[in-house]
Amino acid sequence: MLDDAASQRDLENWRKYRGRLGEDVRSTPVYKLKLNGPIPDKLNIYPQNLRSGNPALGEQMLEGHWKIGRDRLGVPPEYAPWDQAGPSRHFADRLHRFGWLVHLTAAGPKGQRRARQLVERWISDFGKWNGFVWRIPVTVDRLWNWLTCGPILFDNLPPDSEMMISLVRQGRHLMHSSDDCHEPRVKMRSILVQMAMAFATDETDKRLPQLEGQLDFMLVDHVLADGGHVSRNPEALVELLIDLQTIDDLYLRTGRPSLPFLARIIPRMAGMLKFLRTQDGGLPILNGSSEGNRADIKNALFPYSGSRAFAFATKSGFQKLEAKTARLFLDAGAAPPPEYAIEAHAGCLSFQFEDNGERMITNCGSHPDVDPVWRSATKGTDGHSTLIVNGQDASDFIPLRSVGLDVPAGPMGVSARRMEERDDILIDSQHSGWKDSVGLVFRRRIFMSEAGDRLTGEDSLFRPVSAGETELKEGIPFDVRFHLHPSVSLKRDGQHLKLVLPSGAAWLFKTNHKNRGIDRSVYLARGTVEKCWQLVLSGSASPNGDASTPENIIRWAFTKVA
Repeated sequence: MLDDAASQRDLENWRKYRGRLGEDVRSTPVYKLKLNGPIPDKLNIYPQNLRSGNPALGEQMLEGHWKIGRDRLGVPPEYAPWDQAGPSRHFADRLHRFGWLVHLTAAGPKGQRRARQLVERWISDFGKWNGFVWRIPVTVDRLWNWLTCGPILFDNLPPDSEMMISLVRQGRHLMHSSDDCHEPRVKMRSILVQMAMAFATDETDKRLPQLEGQLDFMLVDHVLADGGHVSRNPEALVELLIDLQTIDDLYLRTGRPSLPFLARIIPRMAGMLKFLRTQDGGLPILNGSSEGNRADIKNALFPYSGSRAFAFATKSGFQKLEAKTARLFLDAGAAPPPEYAIEAHAGCLSFQFEDNGERMITNCGSHPDVDPVWRSATKGTDGHSTLIVNGQDASDFIPLRSVGLDVPAGPMGVSARRMEERDDILIDSQHSGWKDSVGLVFRRRIFMSEAGDRLTGEDSLFRPVSAGETELKEGIPFDVRFHLHPSVSLKRDGQHLKLVLPSGAAWLFKTNHKNRGIDRSVYLARGTVEKCWQLVLSGSASPNGDASTPENIIRWAFTKVA
């Protein structure tokens, strides 16, 4: 447990990295009275749980081993995990969202009994009010997770059950206070939770028309024309798609016609997810995504297995190269609108490269279970497989006053031209993220061979002709980083580095650049902080250089040798 100094640091980090989203919610006696009202004797229908639980994780909880991110907590069988001081506020935040419930209930009857016991205990301890755990983002996730496990938790309750009273009061809390939350993804899920509550409490005629109008209005902002999520985070797309499918299923099961706007938008989102799905069934590590839950992604795509495939998504800002067993995803988009950029990264023109379902070059990534200190540390450009100038992020981080956090904006001038001849593919991309600060534009050209056994790149910095010459003469330092997936091992092979994948497949990293090295890196996208390696090519660019200036160009290649 935390000592006084560690507890103070934890509080300071929580306030710094969660901003207003981490502040306790305040209430008045009058507000709490608004949460009172009629309580149903039972719930009529529950949303189906379309997310997959991991029985092994459930068994660990039954044995008293609770893990969230890097944090660990031992919980004796007769106790609840919140009965003792936890490792961090982040641990408590994730704990009270009940995302772990799906794993515990997957562990069979014993896990289901333990789940109901813990929900009963939670309601006894926190069911009337608590400023930390009744925050809107936490309450939204908790109610969704409770409802999707509803038959296990809420069937056969006695009249006037405290569990039912607390559930309905929390639902009314969302109804009255969600508009005060400044996180659009949370507000969206709040609407969906309220819709599920309306079905469960038989208030569809009273509540659904207004909620349907709000959902239709909000989806216009959340989902882009190509089906991507406006945050440009692949994980945000998956989460929203599964939630919408869950609500659509409630309409089907109650004999109501599917909402026309859902009938249009869900297949479009599924098409984008199919585009983004990696060869191993997960998600590319782009713009703050994790690897995702492969079973959930597979289930979400099952009804749309025949949808048309495509190779680029200009609205979402993603490009994909595929040849034989090789696949590359390029982030060719600027940061999303500020209100959707709370979890966004400054990784423009970074890429992920995989071979036959094995990830090789990636970005540091993120994951909701990893504490916010580490997640903030990997948002910068140096946490991505791309070029960075003078340690300066490609996007500016600007304050978003509504949540009290800094979010990325830009870069300007992002473009990506795709050229295909037979099966050879070239992407020529650039952005002007450092044009104002050092006068240089970054250009990245990537070529994939028809056989998929060679990936060639050229990264350059040039001063636009229209800017004229600068009087600056001192070179401008830069680094090109290639972050390796933790499963990749490195070996020397003469003058080159050999990257060996778990299957034994091997790729050589080649470059004629002299200043090259290997550095430590981290990988967050599997739910904890894993150590890994990164390849770093360093240089000093001429302030007046162009695409033919040797010191402003780095050429590199990955070639398959086994």
